[in-house]
Amino acid sequence: MSSSPYHEAGWMLNELLPSKTNSGGGPRKSLKSLVNKKGSPNKAAYATVCKTMQHLPAINSILNENNGKLHKAIGIDDVNSKGLLYVMIYELLFGKYKSIRGGGRLKRMIIKHENALRIEADQYAAKNGGVGAGVDEDGANFPRYVRVNTLRSTVAEMVDVLTKDLEDANGAKEGGKSTPTDLKQTIYADAHVPDLLVMHPFTSSLLHQKHEAVKSGKVVLQDKSSCFSALVLARGNSNKPLTSCDVIDACSAPGNKTCHLATLINDSIGATTDERPSKRKKKGKNDAKPMSTIFAFERSSTRFSLLQSRMQLFIPPVGDSNGISTQVAVVPTHADFLKADPNDTQLANVRAILLDPSCSGSGIVNNPDRWMEDSNDTNESEKKRRIQSLANFQLVALKHAMSFPKVDRVVYSTCSINNEENEVVIGKALSETNNSDDNADDGDEWVLVAPDCLEHWPRRGNGGGVGGLSESQAKCLIRCDGLGGDETNGFFVSYFERRKVRASSGGYKMDATTVADSVELPVYCGQFAIAEKEKKKVSPTKISTDDDDSNTKKTKATGSEDVQPQKTAKKTTETKANDKSARKREKKMAWKKQQALKKAQRLKVKEAKGEA
Repeated sequence: MSSSPYHEAGWMLNELLPSKTNSGGGPRKSLKSLVNKKGSPNKAAYATVCKTMQHLPAINSILNENNGKLHKAIGIDDVNSKGLLYVMIYELLFGKYKSIRGGGRLKRMIIKHENALRIEADQYAAKNGGVGAGVDEDGANFPRYVRVNTLRSTVAEMVDVLTKDLEDANGAKEGGKSTPTDLKQTIYADAHVPDLLVMHPFTSSLLHQKHEAVKSGKVVLQDKSSCFSALVLARGNSNKPLTSCDVIDACSAPGNKTCHLATLINDSIGATTDERPSKRKKKGKNDAKPMSTIFAFERSSTRFSLLQSRMQLFIPPVGDSNGISTQVAVVPTHADFLKADPNDTQLANVRAILLDPSCSGSGIVNNPDRWMEDSNDTNESEKKRRIQSLANFQLVALKHAMSFPKVDRVVYSTCSINNEENEVVIGKALSETNNSDDNADDGDEWVLVAPDCLEHWPRRGNGGGVGGLSESQAKCLIRCDGLGGDETNGFFVSYFERRKVRASSGGYKMDATTVADSVELPVYCGQFAIAEKEKKKVSPTKISTDDDDSNTKKTKATGSEDVQPQKTAKKTTETKANDKSARKREKKMAWKKQQALKKAQRLKVKEAKGEA
């Protein structure tokens, strides 16, 4: 086994690169599937692989310049671990320290051509507008979304815990002096998803899988757009929220949406009896039967094991525990949803289905697999074939969900931005299902409905007749754009109801603002993004301290506006030392480049004389 500090990263990348036996466009592994198979990879190795994959187009361009001169000189096709070689080249040219740690034969092979590599890297940067040209960093500015699992805790409890963590972290950073009014320490309530907290992007280093609140299942680190699927299914119809019925989560692993759906249904059960579940304390009821059961389907053995462990973490047994009443049970089901019998007696009480099937993942802003596609120069026809294959599967799954006789609502969602996987799929599903003999009765016709819980979400489906949908149908659809200012990954949600369901009346409506007011949190209206834009506008020598009165909301908790004025601070001794060190490194790198250019010129002169 290699002793290289990049061994694990190299192995992972090697698994992802196309092999000689699979160069014809067969199914390619994704980083996500590889990580799920491996379990818990080294966090640093995973980050290195992501960064290397993002820079693969640039690295390949550098190696293939001048008819592949460097590609041949380094002998890339002859090494046993091409993945490890790519990781080392990334570290040398684009890594944080622009150097390769450790030793070994591969490092010597690369260092032998270091000067030539750096020259080509500089030329690539000049042609493409920077060293990191083409590498998308927008996702780094997304807020950290933290969903409170109300089956294990309460929003108020988690706000207290996280506030203390932020104060402790900031105090340590500032030498014991905490600044509670700092925007980075503000915790917001999301404007659309109940129980979803919004925190500054910098808190990603504080809130991770090893945080106690995460390990105990009290909070779930889940992107905002990913929360829309369960929210729409549970509260898309404000007149008839999901309560005392069974539900199917058709493609459930790893279980974030399943858990979210369980909390929403549990809250609805409590709300329809005029009390929140967190306040229900009926002793001696721990052996009670659930009022709602979620059948969580997963066909993959590896992912099913993950689903089981996460459901044990997130979902307490039915009954009362720590003052919280759980009325929802989750039954992990190791089976293929497509093979589930709609007339199975065990599923007789199922009234709703959440379908979030496998997709291309094209909406995930920081998805490293898309950079792999670019680096492999995958032809356009192959991409279309792969997307069409996914769309065919998605259509079959959606039509199967609509075939359950007692199901009256279905949510279909993807983390794709492709029309073929979204509007086109649902257009075909509506046409083929409603025109079938099984749906001859007009009362059983499936219709697209704009979800009540997201009535204020501005971005809607693509119109213009895409998928054969009308403009009014397109407006029923929900889209998120990760690169369009939504501050969340690209996502698509559609909500279907059987026509007769809309005849219902009564019920209640509890939106995110209701939750925000109950715990006295300011509502997030893009404050982090606004502050970042203002920061970029200001020159380095003069920082404005004017208050930003836009997008703010007064609350009982603070009695002030959400966005606090940013104050200019003098540079600390540590910052000055870092700046000095950075200037020294830059000076050294400039000298190295100058020497490399001179050497390259001498070699050219020498070669010219040799030819003469």
